[in-house]
Formats: sequence, structure tokens, C-alpha cells
Amino acid sequence: MADIETEQPSEKPSGLQAIWANTLEPTAPLPWYRRVPRKAWIAGAVVVSLFTALTVATVTGAGAPPAHRIVLADRIGDQERMPDDGVVAAERGRLQKNLTALSRYREVSVAGYGSAGSDRSTLLVVGMTGSFPDAREELDRQFGAVWGADVSSETGESLKGRQDYPAGPLGGALDCAGLAGPTESRTICIWADGTTVGGVIDGKGDIRPEDLAQRTLEIRAAVEVEVHD
Repeated sequence: MADIETEQPSEKPSGLQAIWANTLEPTAPLPWYRRVPRKAWIAGAVVVSLFTALTVATVTGAGAPPAHRIVLADRIGDQERMPDDGVVAAERGRLQKNLTALSRYREVSVAGYGSAGSDRSTLLVVGMTGSFPDAREELDRQFGAVWGADVSSETGESLKGRQDYPAGPLGGALDCAGLAGPTESRTICIWADGTTVGGVIDGKGDIRPEDLAQRTLEIRAAVEVEVHD
């Protein structure tokens, strides 16, 4: 009986031997960017796009609300601008003290308005242009320091009954309050947004706060104009 040779199974090649066994030439390892999952590439692209958009917006101001300034017209509705009197001159001087190099204010405008044909102002309109990131915080400052402490110390008036009212299509915030003096009372409404602060004071003292708030919206729409570069 012929000897039967028992074949031993050969060992499987590994490492470079396996590469040579399966291909004619050795295959190089995949570069790192081929090993990154597709989802990771997509996520990275989104992050880069967002960062680029934010950078452009920061540099160019894209997406920011438009800047405005106050321009007091010769006529607002049925009210005409009156020649400056002592009240207007005193108020302008008081507010212009705040126009310092480090102040948030850059411009101050003050004028008195009255009915056509009259020689007496019945409304005092005040406008300030500058930078006011928080409208509500600026209103608190106006009612607390600018009109609360400053005016009270000079005229003896005190603020009372401050209320919040709709600010209208220009946004920001609008509050009205009473200015109670020793002998008479007036009403004041103040608005604030990103670049303007304005106030309207009833000089006669016979306009209800809600009515002056509505009139303030009309005045604001007439005097707050967009700044074009």
C-alpha cells in the first residue's frame, strides 16, 4: 500500500504577506481625510459656514437693526415749531452737559411745538442720538436720573405713576409718567431704542398719559429718521 502523504495546512499570510497575496502591488494605508466619517465632514462644514457668517455680520453690521437719529421738523402734524423760549433753552443746556467724549449721547435736539397761529409752546420735544443697547435699561436711567433726580432738583417736580405703553412699529420701549410739581402737574412720555432716546412733555398739563403716549408715537414717527451710510 502506497504511502499517503499527509498535507499539512499552510499558515495564512499576514501583514505585508497578505497584501502581496491579494494584490499585485502593496496598497498604501488610506489617508486621514479618507478615514473621517462623512457625517463629521458635514458637521465641520456647517460650523465653518456659521463662523464665516458671524464674522461677516460682525465686520459689516449685516443683520443689525438700522441706525436712526432725531431730526426735529418745522411741523409735526398740526403742531408747528415755535421760536425757542426760556424753557427750551434751559432744557437744551441741561442735556448738552451730557455730550462728553465718553458719553453714550452724540446729539441733542430740543424744540417747543404749538398749534398753528399760536405763539406759545404746548409740547416740549426732546431727542437724543447715540448708542443704547438695552432700551428698557435706558428708560430706567432716563426716569431715574435724567428726569427723576435732575429735574426734581431744579424744579421741585417728582415722577409718579410710570406706566409702560406699546412702542409702535419702530420698536424699543415707551413709558409715560406724571411730573407733579408744587402748583401744577405735567405728563412726560419717553421712548428708547438702539440709537435714539426721545421725550415728549405736555406743557399745559391737560393731556392724559394714554393720550400723550399715542401722540408720542406720531411725533416719534415724524422725527426719528433712518441713517444711510
